[in-house]
Amino acid sequence: MSINGISPELLSAQNISGSSGSSGQNPRIAALERKLQRLNQEKKKAVENKDQDKARKLEQEIQAVKQQIQELKKKEEKKKKTDAPENPDDPAVPNDSALIAGLGQQVDQYA
Repeated sequence: MSINGISPELLSAQNISGSSGSSGQNPRIAALERKLQRLNQEKKKAVENKDQDKARKLEQEIQAVKQQIQELKKKEEKKKKTDAPENPDDPAVPNDSALIAGLGQQVDQYA
């Protein structure tokens, strides 16, 4: 079990990243994931204290937060797909490495 009380195995099983997050991650998703961790800890305490009503309410909130995270991730993926070229092998779409190599050759010729 990790220091924050949620095992990394549990997080990966639920397809949720840890609190460190990846670089460049949407800050809204990161905040929701931190909230999710807090809610899971509260639910665990409620279960230990045999407070079924509180555990049930927390589970509903956990599911709502998970749904928000999934929706935001889907939006990001959709945005990435629309920003990326459809077919990277298409000759109409410039290949960055080929472009850079070509520029280097041109600079060498005219230097």
